[in-house]
Amino acid sequence: MTETANLETLRLTDHELLALLAMRPSAGAKKTSELFRLSGVEDKAILEQAGITTLLVRGLAEVDGEDIVPVDRGAIVAAVVSSADEWLEMALVTPNTDHVLFTAGSEQGAVLVNLSRYGVHEVQPIESRSGMLPLGIEIARSYLVDGPDGLPAAAMIKHHRAEGTPLTAHLKAGADGSWTLATGDEENPPHRPVPADQAFDEFAAALTFA
Repeated sequence: MTETANLETLRLTDHELLALLAMRPSAGAKKTSELFRLSGVEDKAILEQAGITTLLVRGLAEVDGEDIVPVDRGAIVAAVVSSADEWLEMALVTPNTDHVLFTAGSEQGAVLVNLSRYGVHEVQPIESRSGMLPLGIEIARSYLVDGPDGLPAAAMIKHHRAEGTPLTAHLKAGADGSWTLATGDEENPPHRPVPADQAFDEFAAALTFA
């Protein structure tokens, strides 16, 4: 059983995410911080201290001798993001909304982070790292097929690993019923038409490491 099997949905601020990442410094924590757009913030040390304070107040961290350590659900999130070696970066665009989501996964489990422009983010458990890409595809499907905002709509997913070049794919659903797929990380990659009934299978294949 992974750590995230015991995690309920948790809301964390920018400050608290920074603090949890700082409590367990590692290559995985550094990469997670970069992908979550947290590594370049100004006054980082001050924000980390603010995050530690609120984690203590919320019972998500505690004093252990000379150290502050994450506990309870805070410990679960810290364990995953600090040991992460696989990530998804997702951008979803509809006529009315833009959403950015991330996943981070390790042997400890995986989490989905729904980033908010207001700095309060929802962290949800994913049972295992292997479930990240299927979840990402289903989230894209919910926006491009079932979303309340209508069409056109687009989904971009970038699949990162600790080493090597990430895989990137862009899937678009047009208001006229057309579907197009592009791969690659360039700014305006060329799109090719794909059959509607094969669009998500091809999207997933483009994001799957050999």
